[in-house]
Amino acid sequence: MNTIFTLSQFVHITAGALALVLFWMPAMLKKGSANHSRFGRYYVYAMYTVAATGVAMATTGLIDPLAVIKQPAANADALAAQIADRKNAWIFLIYISLLTLVTVRHGVLVLRYKAQRQQLKSPMHLSLMLSLTLLGPVMAIWGYQEKLILAMIFGLLGTTVGAGFLRYSVKATLTKLEWWIEHLGAMIGSGIACYTAFFAFGGSRLFIDHGNLRLLSWTLPGVIGFVVIRYLSGKYQRRFAD
Repeated sequence: MNTIFTLSQFVHITAGALALVLFWMPAMLKKGSANHSRFGRYYVYAMYTVAATGVAMATTGLIDPLAVIKQPAANADALAAQIADRKNAWIFLIYISLLTLVTVRHGVLVLRYKAQRQQLKSPMHLSLMLSLTLLGPVMAIWGYQEKLILAMIFGLLGTTVGAGFLRYSVKATLTKLEWWIEHLGAMIGSGIACYTAFFAFGGSRLFIDHGNLRLLSWTLPGVIGFVVIRYLSGKYQRRFAD
């Protein structure tokens, strides 16, 4: 178990670091260009890897926590608290991995099929979107009970994102180039998940003694991403309407 966890963790961190950089490449390159498409694919591959290894790490840790905790506490009560804390982190990691998978996959499918949305209604994609939507309230309630702010925030975010994807996938008609705006929103949403996970699991150590800054680092990517999505959606809706 320890070998699986360690290998998954290494690949997860490496792919995550690449995704943090690759996220910006398609945004800065000309839309529709060969480089935009190529770096977009690299970002998608990195994010799929992040999601898969996140689930592998979390599952391994939940099955055998003692095998993957590097420095287990000597005291029984302290060890129990340590295991409970790690399990909470792993449960949250599974949900944010699901959010990562769904946002990236939806963005890819929307771009690939554009206004032809039949593939968005496939059993696989519908199941993923429904899982993200329905597990969101469960995550939020669990986060409230465990006093985990990130779980509450991302439970609500996951439900909102999943419901939005479902609505787009099954609505009767689309406006002009609505698929392009949907693709943009999905990919920015995946970036929010990527950067929030970085600050929650890695970058938060930078602010370990500063509670307010730590909370800000968790929430700022989501706030900025939401504002950017709203701004760009409105901008391109007006442009396409002309």
